[in-house]
Amino acid sequence: MLPGCASKYGEQKTKVNYYPQCYSPIKQLREDENLVAKSTATGAVTGALAGAVIGGLATGKVEGAVVGAAAGGAVGAAGGYAYGKHQQQKRDAEFFKKYATALDEDIESMGRTIGAAKVARKCYNDQFKQLIADYKSGRITAKERDERYKEIRTGLQEVSFILQQKYDDMSAKDAEYEKALADDYTKAPAAKKTYKKENTQNLKARSSTFKKSRNELSEESKAIEADQATHDNIIATLDVSGANNAA
Repeated sequence: MLPGCASKYGEQKTKVNYYPQCYSPIKQLREDENLVAKSTATGAVTGALAGAVIGGLATGKVEGAVVGAAAGGAVGAAGGYAYGKHQQQKRDAEFFKKYATALDEDIESMGRTIGAAKVARKCYNDQFKQLIADYKSGRITAKERDERYKEIRTGLQEVSFILQQKYDDMSAKDAEYEKALADDYTKAPAAKKTYKKENTQNLKARSSTFKKSRNELSEESKAIEADQATHDNIIATLDVSGANNAA
């Protein structure tokens, strides 16, 4: 996080002691979001997270994501959002192009968020399995197990929170898109209805992809919550078993 810039995702919730490799995609996501927010006016967007996600998903390892981030950091995607400020202007082909660009940027942004979440989720779930194995074999104590699990659980909670925040943000933008497109076609002169309808249909195709990506944010968040519930049940069962053995 850059100095003096508050993240829309709030303060970091995870205290990282044992699994920095799992938190790395979340950290990169926060930094990426902050840079995008700072650079909206100039249209500069970092490519570091895209590289991290590609590396992580391609190799199946968080280490691959870290290497990917180094490679992707040099890549910038030109952009910037074009929302309601053109409401009163005549919407020619260039205006529709700007809307298409805005939709594409949001779809790409959601893809980065989902990709980072998947990498972090896999890492934390893998570490949880290892944690249980280590505890059952006696390699770690119940106290260390609980300390490590707290970090895993908090990390997953933070990923789920970020996904939900992104979903809410994209839902608000979706409403803006829908209103802008509806207003545009309704207010267009009759002679230009056909032209504008064709452009609107092109945007609606992108809008469909936008909605699918937005819904995937929610689905991934719910999947992480299900993982957490499963983990909690496993820990609770181990505690009951330990208490019974002690008795």
